[in-house]
This record gives sequence, structure tokens and C-alpha cells, in this order.
Amino acid sequence: VRRDEILDAAERQIRTIGYDAMSVQALQDELGVSRGAIYHYFRSKEAILEAVIERMTLAGMARLEPIAHDPDLPAVDKLQALFTVGSQWKAQRSDLLLGLLRSWYAPTNDLVRARTQAASFAMFVPLLAGIFRQGVDEGTMDLASPANAASLVAGLFTGSADVIFDLLDARLAGRIPFEDVQDFMHAYEEAIERILGLPAGSFTLIDDASLHTWFA
Repeated sequence: VRRDEILDAAERQIRTIGYDAMSVQALQDELGVSRGAIYHYFRSKEAILEAVIERMTLAGMARLEPIAHDPDLPAVDKLQALFTVGSQWKAQRSDLLLGLLRSWYAPTNDLVRARTQAASFAMFVPLLAGIFRQGVDEGTMDLASPANAASLVAGLFTGSADVIFDLLDARLAGRIPFEDVQDFMHAYEEAIERILGLPAGSFTLIDDASLHTWFA
């Protein structure tokens, strides 16, 4: 309970002032606890960041797993729902994620980011693999190896994060038009469709409302 209280306070500070401005002292003051009480759970500010991301990732996966395991949904619908729900879930937390993003890509957080991305990859691949096997069985996906395709698509998802961050940073600074973001997303969707053997235009990576929340 105390660990979650610390993370809740950290999230509130990240939402309002950003991760860089957040301090252990401010967490102490808000919670009325000693520095030792915080360090009992987290050895550093970076460890708090990692725990915030980990908790958020697990909460997101808890939203996605029922979709992947729904026995009544066709595979293509599962795949689309997985990305639609995921993008909407992130859009609803845009204030928290925007408070994290620039700090998340700082060189000092490279190790934390690498560990977190690896953990997310390990959780996401089995969900995709199950959907892809179902798609092959239903005849809607053309794949020789659903497991390898799952790794490829998950790799696109994690590997493109840097590009998407750069697009977001450039868009918020007014250096690129919204259409540049749309072009990248369309290329991303096209790549996934080709990997899975889906008809062109049949998959949407992120719905328009969520895309506008972030970039417009």
C-alpha cells in the first residue's frame, strides 16, 4: 500500500510539473514520510520512474489480454481492437505520458528504458502470436510462422518508439505539419498489413481521435 502511495504521488507530480521537476523531497512533503521510508521501496528517483512505467505497462496489458483471449472475436478484429484500445488508453493518460517523454529519452535513463521496453516486448509477443495463429487457422492471415511474425510486429512497435517521439517533439515545436505524422502512420500500417498478408487499408494503427490528442 505504501509503495503504491509513493507511485500515486509521483504520478501526480509528473502530470503537473513533469518528471524532471519532481523530487524525492516533494514526495516526502506530500506524503508526510521520511526519506528513508521512500528509499526503503525505491533506491533512487530513476527507480521511481521505472516503477511508474512498469505499473502503467501492467495496467495497459490488463486491458489488452481479455481482447486477445476473447473466444468470440475473429483474429483480424482482435488485432485491430488491441491497437485501438491501446492507443485510446494512452491518449487518456496523455498528461502523464507527456510529463514523462522528454525525461524518458534522456541518456541518463537509457538503461531504465531498455529494461522496460524488453519487458513490454516479452509480454506483448505472446498476445500477438496467439492472434496470428488464429488468423492463419481462419484463413485471414498469410503467415508461415505466426511466432516469428509476432516478434517482427512487436519489434516494429518498440523500434518505432524513437521515431514517434521525434515526430511528437517536432510537432509540438511546430517544425512539421500534422500531415507528416499521418504519412508515417500510414507507412507503419502498410508494413504491418504486408507482414500479415492483410488487404491494403484494412488495419488502423491509431484512431483519428487519439492521433489528434497527441499531435494536432
